[in-house]
Amino acid sequence: MVFNDSYYVFLEDSYHKLSLRELVRYRNSWGILPDIWSAKISTGLLGLTNCKSGNRGPKGYSEVLLAIGDKGINKLVELGFIPCPTCRPEKKQGFWQTVENSVDKKYSVKSSQDFSNKEIVPFDIRRIYFEEILSVTAKLPNRLYLPKNLNEKELSEFKSRFNALGIALPPTGYYDANVPGRFARYF
Repeated sequence: MVFNDSYYVFLEDSYHKLSLRELVRYRNSWGILPDIWSAKISTGLLGLTNCKSGNRGPKGYSEVLLAIGDKGINKLVELGFIPCPTCRPEKKQGFWQTVENSVDKKYSVKSSQDFSNKEIVPFDIRRIYFEEILSVTAKLPNRLYLPKNLNEKELSEFKSRFNALGIALPPTGYYDANVPGRFARYF
């Protein structure tokens, strides 16, 4: 992340566009230092801001949502984000106690282990509440990652969601380590 770039941050029950410098200054004014959480819009993953998977940082404000404190992490869960398998935010002390009710309501999942188990709550950005996110960012990330092996009906339904919003989809596909750029396109 670039320290002077601005990103959308969920804090105090609404979104604000802040530079990382402003966000850190705001957080430091609390006395107790709440966590700053990151949600990668293109993948549907939430995690820690120092995650090594995000070491290149977002290319712009439409790539990531940030959130601060307990309300912030609960908002990211409500928007449909799931734990990153690299930085494993569910291992952070107090994480599960903070999100337990939001996770149960969104996914009917009763444990941190189940919430982070990709067999139970798999990677799938179709669950992301893009309707709210786009009302804030007005722009999608440079690409979107869907699950592999979706059929034509599933892809058509996904496209229709964005057509109804009047938003053109960026390149959309799935992660594949065996293709150039590790991104196999659906469309």
